[in-house]
Amino acid sequence: MTHCAHAPPSVSHPHSLRGSPQRKLREYGRSFSIATRFPSARAPGFQAHLRVRECVATSVLTLALLFHAVPASSADWPEFRGPGGRGAAPAETIRTTWSETDGIAWRADLPGKGASSPIVVGDLVVVTASSGPQQDRLHVLAFDRATGGLRWQRTFWATGRTLCHPTSAVAAGTPASDGTRIVALFSSCDLFAVDRDGRLLWQRNLAVEHPRSGNDVGMGTSPRIVDGTVVVQIDCQGDAFAAGIDAVTGADRWTVPRQKIASWSTPLAIEMPEHGGCVALQNPNGLELRRARDGGLIWSWKGDCSGIPMTTEAGGTLYVPNDGLAAVTPAAAEAKPVWRSTKLACGIASPLAWGDAVATINRAGVLTVAARSDGALRGQVRLAGSFWASPIVVGDTVVAANKEGATFLVSIVGKPQVAAENQLPGTFTATPAIADGSLYLRSETTLWKIAPP
Repeated sequence: MTHCAHAPPSVSHPHSLRGSPQRKLREYGRSFSIATRFPSARAPGFQAHLRVRECVATSVLTLALLFHAVPASSADWPEFRGPGGRGAAPAETIRTTWSETDGIAWRADLPGKGASSPIVVGDLVVVTASSGPQQDRLHVLAFDRATGGLRWQRTFWATGRTLCHPTSAVAAGTPASDGTRIVALFSSCDLFAVDRDGRLLWQRNLAVEHPRSGNDVGMGTSPRIVDGTVVVQIDCQGDAFAAGIDAVTGADRWTVPRQKIASWSTPLAIEMPEHGGCVALQNPNGLELRRARDGGLIWSWKGDCSGIPMTTEAGGTLYVPNDGLAAVTPAAAEAKPVWRSTKLACGIASPLAWGDAVATINRAGVLTVAARSDGALRGQVRLAGSFWASPIVVGDTVVAANKEGATFLVSIVGKPQVAAENQLPGTFTATPAIADGSLYLRSETTLWKIAPP
């Protein structure tokens, strides 16, 4: 096992800057850009100030019944819950046993805390963290996929609210990548795009542009990159909005207001033959489906939805967490659920849909598997602990990591049953990632790579 540790680089404190938020934003941009372009600028004590460019400011239709997840490399896990947000890796296999001292390829200490999941992009594993007494230092880190060595780290200052619940962190949103660039959205509503070498491409300080965005317990949404558009969903009691941002330039493609209601859900990416890349946006009052490239509204559904677990999709049907789980086929203006089951409660973890099955984990830690066609129960198994991370399905196994550090491997051949339970130290609220037979688990302060079988 390789153990990698590092110390965060020195950066100038933003509270020493005086003046308007716009001036501070320019000052932050200077330090970010110089540190990105000149490696020597990251040395302790470097006090360069160069002026750089300011941040970029800037009818219901019948749907096709066939949806497809947005394509991605089978070797990568490029965003929250993997390609398109489905949480499914049907062709993968993983080892069944590991511990702190056995079955670990490498581990890396992180410079702060976080609830964000790791992503896998080419030869990099990318994760975010936040540090400091106010969690206003924002870190984007890339580790070598093979060795766990730190390839690069970028540290920024938060420009928005950093207040969040003790169980979460400012680094709550999982980064996303289109294979060329990596975007990271923090609870402070700061959005950064870097290339695969860590060079800053652009940044958007959305809390400066929308001063009343954010809420009292922090944001938890993750970005999606669909059709060259970075889609962000900022649901809160203040300046709630969704936006599509050009992945190359950082300029707005579209912005739409949202209901002023808190939600921590993440957009679901859907590829539709008639419309191209689309995103499903969820809040407690319903769902809407929009084109990623221009924000055009394609379909909406009014109904009670959960505010944290996100909707998933399989075979043209949306599986919506509400009072249980509802199966909705968005083929008409007034779509009624195909079925609804209160026995498929989701708790905090998002549901899974794959093959002919769906699965949920409720707040009591009970994993329930049911038929995707009608919601008929196939079996339940009680796990231990509380589940903030969403499960993923790997081959014929559901992988569920609880907050207390236990990862359960549940066989879903026939009735679900626990095949293995593996323990690591720490607090785990991040959803696992999987790539090439290796499982990636992130505690608040440590990133673990489980060796392949």
